[in-house]
Amino acid sequence: MCALSLLALATTAPDTVLAQAVPGEVFRDLPGPGGWAPPSIGVRLGFDQKQRDEVLGAQLRLPILPSGDIELMASADVTFLLNLKEYQYNLEAVYVWDGRAGGLYGGIGLGLRNTIYPNTVDRSTELGYTAVIGFRLVGLGLIVPQLEYRWVVINEAPFTYQALSLGVNLAFWQPVVRN
Repeated sequence: MCALSLLALATTAPDTVLAQAVPGEVFRDLPGPGGWAPPSIGVRLGFDQKQRDEVLGAQLRLPILPSGDIELMASADVTFLLNLKEYQYNLEAVYVWDGRAGGLYGGIGLGLRNTIYPNTVDRSTELGYTAVIGFRLVGLGLIVPQLEYRWVVINEAPFTYQALSLGVNLAFWQPVVRN
């Protein structure tokens, strides 16, 4: 009788069985709330390769397509230099090669950097261009770690800013896994 009850429960409630995440399964083309890939919010800690100082940042990733293949990524960073903090604000369009499954991503966008530039006395904010490439690991529930490299090109700056960072994002919901 007990085995028959378990068999009936397993065959009448497939949605709860499908909701269980199995490591290694792919999250691609799966419906989330409203059919969209989940947005995420996170923090990152990195190192500015040119200025040799730490970078702390936050970001918001918003899927533009339900599949998660294209995202809009807004972020803000602080570079902690000796006696100076530089502020960087970015808005990028990012292509995620495997969509909801994560993996490799890359994109371009605009950036605003607030600092004291050469030949100036006061702080100023200048517009520049950004490029980003990274790797995002999906499959750990709502926690999504990432490794990222970012370039920021500003005409008034003496060099191209380059930062390597490790981040952790929190997805707003978990995609449903299907066999």
